[in-house]
Amino acid sequence: MKRRLLMLFVPVLVATLVAGCGGDDTVDPEPPAAEGLPDLSGTYNLVSLSGVLTGGITLAPPVAVGTFTLVQNPASGDTATGTLTLSITVTNPLDGSVIPIEDQGTFTVRADGTWEQTGQLAQNIGTYSLAGNVLTVTVTEPPPNVGTTVWQRQ
Repeated sequence: MKRRLLMLFVPVLVATLVAGCGGDDTVDPEPPAAEGLPDLSGTYNLVSLSGVLTGGITLAPPVAVGTFTLVQNPASGDTATGTLTLSITVTNPLDGSVIPIEDQGTFTVRADGTWEQTGQLAQNIGTYSLAGNVLTVTVTEPPPNVGTTVWQRQ
């Protein structure tokens, strides 16, 4: 009886080992596609602004209101460029006077999150992030312009 079981078991064992040692017929999954740069094109409303110019105080509507319009060209590698129009109005809470900030120019974004902006008022370097419809631009250079603006896409 042992011999008969052994004779039945050996072919099953050999077949299992041969199947396990055969070529790999599985297909490796494709690597995820590179995410590339987000298209920042659109018009954004100001959510908040803070920085050196605000004395480190975060301003938000209704004290500070504004729009930021970006038109981005198709990306080339890990870089995209485009044009920008910026319009912010800050109301002085002490006397009600209005301070307008208007600028036009160009911007460059890179896949590593860097941001460069050249406008009529200033040239800024920093970082950007887009989470859903919220764009955050943090300026790190030059020192007088250091600050963060948060924008909500319309």
